[in-house]
Amino acid sequence: MLDNSNTDDATDLNSMNIPDSVKRELFQKTALLSGLLRSVPDLVFFKDADGVFLSCNEMFSRYVGKSISEIVGKTSHDIFDRNRADFFRSNDRKVLESSHSYKSVEWIDRADGKRVLLETFKAPLFTEENELIGVVGVGRDITERKLAEIELQDKKNELFQIVNGSPIPAFVVNKDHDVIYWNKACEKTTGIKSNKIVGTNEAWMAFYDKKRPVLADMIIDNSLSEIEKSYGDKKLQPSFVEGGYQAEDYFHALDKWILFTAAPLRDHNNEIMGAIETLQDISISKQAEQAILEAKMLAENTSRTKSEFLCNMNHELRTPLNLILGYADLLLAEETGELNEEQKHFAEIIKFAGSRFLDLVDSLIYIAEIEEGKMEVDIDMFSLPSLMSDIRRMLNSHALKRGVKLEVDIDSSVTVIYADKSKIKTILHHLISNGIKFTPSGGIVSVSVKQTKDNDLYLVVTDDGIGIPEEDQKVLYNAFVQLDWSLNRKFEGSGLGLSIVKKFVEVQGGSISLESRPGEGSTFKVIIPLSSSETFSVLGNVYNDTGYLE
Repeated sequence: MLDNSNTDDATDLNSMNIPDSVKRELFQKTALLSGLLRSVPDLVFFKDADGVFLSCNEMFSRYVGKSISEIVGKTSHDIFDRNRADFFRSNDRKVLESSHSYKSVEWIDRADGKRVLLETFKAPLFTEENELIGVVGVGRDITERKLAEIELQDKKNELFQIVNGSPIPAFVVNKDHDVIYWNKACEKTTGIKSNKIVGTNEAWMAFYDKKRPVLADMIIDNSLSEIEKSYGDKKLQPSFVEGGYQAEDYFHALDKWILFTAAPLRDHNNEIMGAIETLQDISISKQAEQAILEAKMLAENTSRTKSEFLCNMNHELRTPLNLILGYADLLLAEETGELNEEQKHFAEIIKFAGSRFLDLVDSLIYIAEIEEGKMEVDIDMFSLPSLMSDIRRMLNSHALKRGVKLEVDIDSSVTVIYADKSKIKTILHHLISNGIKFTPSGGIVSVSVKQTKDNDLYLVVTDDGIGIPEEDQKVLYNAFVQLDWSLNRKFEGSGLGLSIVKKFVEVQGGSISLESRPGEGSTFKVIIPLSSSETFSVLGNVYNDTGYLE
């Protein structure tokens, strides 16, 4: 019979009546078999037809917890508990009765108490004359492999739960371009059930009329040139995942705008083993974007039409207004004869109303120029004290009528400056007249004019009028805005003055700020950079439409 792996326990061939040549061959084969059995990491054993162990290797002995000599000559019932021995003997009979190999997998407790999963292959054992004499078995510890398979399956299940339960439409493609996941949200977005597409390489059919790679396919193939070619004009950009990309497109098959992102899935060797692609329906945001664009175009067209109308009406309005004001001046100058008090009063009303109307026309024209971007800065040399004197003369009568004192303080260093005279005049006129309008009788409006060491013009207009709440200051400079419409009957105005002031300041590269509290008055501070005499003499009036030097 077959012996165990220890040659010391071999049958004494010398006592048998066997030729020397045969003895040597048997010794060699026995030694070879013993060496093989010792080197094999698996459990190996041999049994006869009655279930008696004929031989086994050291690994089998270690698992059983008995020496080879304690195993050989015994049956499973001598070594294991009854239930396990019956199980082993039943498998032996299956092999003996069928003369075919048989595989079983069972959890066993090793001699050291560790529970392992053993995969055992049993095959019939024949003599050279093909006589069935027993069973040979090979057992392999597959515990680690099984645990790895369980862990892998758990991760697959976890990935499936994550992908399938995500509210974001997503699908996963393996390295062979077969769809392996197609979640519920993806079913809803595309209208294609997962059982119709999982296992196929036809992810394209959800998005296109004919076969072509989707972004996930190109990611798997690492085909950057194909990605650029297919999606370069569709807002293609790298995603936050390394190696991933996103783009957006309108899909006729879905009748939707989709923002799609694809990223590679890598194995432990950092090799691409697939890709995941997510979809986001952006149809509503695209419709909103289109609506905003159309509204913007409409607003621009409306603004352009309004500006063109105002510019065209400029001449038509100014001509009769100038005639009215001119004749009013003639009447007040009594060039055509002396006027009585009532006639003077009527002439003054005509001039006042005409002047207000002309101011409104000028303001509308300014707004039209600002909106069209046609406003120019006309730098010239002029005397600021003289300009201030003219403004004071124009507004003195208005201040006296309201019982408001107008104080002007011009620093002695401020004389001739280089700036846009017309815009400086408009800025001062609007700020001072506003101060007078909103200051009660007995109040004071003060004006301070300085030139800083940085060659900036520094204007400060302060009043002790009604003040402006902080929340209203945010919209103070918007065109056609009056902070309290209930004041409209008491305080006249179009709501254009401060809007024009701000634009005139900014077009010259300056800034305007406000300090105000309700009931405590307001202080407007304006800083405007001045041109130097050298700059003026070299560059003259070369300015662009933003007011900055070109």
